[in-house]
Amino acid sequence: MNLRLKLLVAFIALIVIPIFSLGIASFLNSERLLEKKYNEQTEMTLTAVGGNIRYFFKELGQLSDASVTSSTIQDILKSSMQSPKDASYQIKLNLAEKSISRNLFQHPAISLIVLYAKDGTMFQSYRNDPTTYRPISYDLLQNHAVFKEVTKRAGRPLWIGPYEHQEITGQDPPLFTQLRIVKDVDTLSDLGVIVMQFKTSDVASILETFGKSSQEDDHTRYMLVNRAGMVMLDSKRELDGQPLNTLTTLTPQETSHYTSNREAFNGKDSLVSSYNLELNDWVLVSVKSWDSLTNENVRFIQWIAAITAICLLSAILFNQFFVGRVAKSIVRVVRKMRLVEQGLLDIRISAGGKDETVMLANSFNSMVDRIGKLLTEVRQEQERKQRAEMMLMQAQIKPHFLFNTLESINALAAQNEGKKIMMMVRRLGNLLRTSMHDNEVNSVHQEIEHVRSYLEIQKYRFEELFTYELNVPEEALDYTILKLTLQPLVENSIQHGFDGLERTGLIRIDVTLEKHRIVFTISDNGIGMAPDVIKRLVDGRLDRDREAVAAELGERRGLGLRSVAERLRIHYGPSYGLWLCSEEGKGTIIRCTIPRSKEGRL
Repeated sequence: MNLRLKLLVAFIALIVIPIFSLGIASFLNSERLLEKKYNEQTEMTLTAVGGNIRYFFKELGQLSDASVTSSTIQDILKSSMQSPKDASYQIKLNLAEKSISRNLFQHPAISLIVLYAKDGTMFQSYRNDPTTYRPISYDLLQNHAVFKEVTKRAGRPLWIGPYEHQEITGQDPPLFTQLRIVKDVDTLSDLGVIVMQFKTSDVASILETFGKSSQEDDHTRYMLVNRAGMVMLDSKRELDGQPLNTLTTLTPQETSHYTSNREAFNGKDSLVSSYNLELNDWVLVSVKSWDSLTNENVRFIQWIAAITAICLLSAILFNQFFVGRVAKSIVRVVRKMRLVEQGLLDIRISAGGKDETVMLANSFNSMVDRIGKLLTEVRQEQERKQRAEMMLMQAQIKPHFLFNTLESINALAAQNEGKKIMMMVRRLGNLLRTSMHDNEVNSVHQEIEHVRSYLEIQKYRFEELFTYELNVPEEALDYTILKLTLQPLVENSIQHGFDGLERTGLIRIDVTLEKHRIVFTISDNGIGMAPDVIKRLVDGRLDRDREAVAAELGERRGLGLRSVAERLRIHYGPSYGLWLCSEEGKGTIIRCTIPRSKEGRL
């Protein structure tokens, strides 16, 4: 029996049949459906609770709107700004506060009302309810952080929940506090500020009522949470004023509409759901113990667990007595394969037996042998190719340039310009000497002189087309650089950068020594390159297009920018090469980086 058939029979007999018969998939599916079911139920419950809370605050908002527009409040604030503080001031104050007290009986939730006139006068009226609120002066209120938000709302109410800004709301018992600017109903000018405090008992009663009516037998907790993550009200009155981040890693206060997650809450596995009330940035949170949700499935879970244990035992026996040996052989092959991936091609596997594991080992050994031979052939071929390409690139010199230079020398001879002839011949000889010698690298001094010779010849040929600057520190001259690196970059500026340029061009070469490398910066003030031209240059298409045009004209091109970049990459590695920056109409900057090296040593 071969390995494939053995594995198939053993897998069906010891794993597939027990697992599918025991219904593990059914258990997992029931868990998912159970969570989905309670998520939907919780969303409906939270929507109902949120609706009741929103209605309560809507009712309070309507009372507040009626109060700030009432003639009582309006007259009190207006008279406060106009009346001097004479002997009758206290009497007027008491009468005003007595008139305010009538607003307390508009709703049983109203606990306290405080009015601040713009001249600092404070009027207050409150029920005989226990409270720790102590009205602060108008000056202190104006300097409080919430006052800016109250002013910004321009008459719209600002709500502060329990345990938020307790210096304003008080500490025990917790209260809902509303602050708003009172506007003159006739002129809409600011008359003062009204502070109204409301009991939390109605909202707490809503939370407690839904908590007790749940089917989970007092396992559900409802909380009102602010955007900072602080519990303002807890249906069980245990977590009031506590931050949520000490109870769970979730952030239900950031809920945009409704979310539900299974997460540890206060150390217990729970279903945590949150519903955005769209009211004062408050969020309604419910927490249900996961154990209470799954009580009805405990027996089913226990039954599944027992059968799963039997299946696991069967799988362990199967793995121990059969799969183990096969897996060990496969793991050994995988480990050897990883070593081969790292380049160790002398790895071989020894195997004994009569099944497919022996064939796998032998095939692996044969494959490694073949890969080693192919890599050697490819490496040798690549080295030959690179060597041939370098020799070809380094040997290139444009006949057109040589012919034009000789014609220029001939013209000088006709004019009896001996000194200029001597200069041109010396510069041309320097170019030919550098291009044709066998060394792969030049010193920076030789490369700069090569470029200088090229620039002088071209400057004579094109007269007022361009000027150039060379800024090379003496300490850089003894370092080495790949031969014929800078001249193609300068040639690119002359041939393409100054084509059609109306002003005198400028080529500047700056050499900078850094810690471990040398940076050559070749910049010009030519016509620059458009983004599509740069893209074609990076892709290599621009060099190919120019080669095609040159071939039609019967002229052999010099080295292109991409060719120079490839030579640098081949010679120095991927960390070095060319970086190009150009903008149409503003010129081009080419940055060439190579390692600091003397006499071929990096």
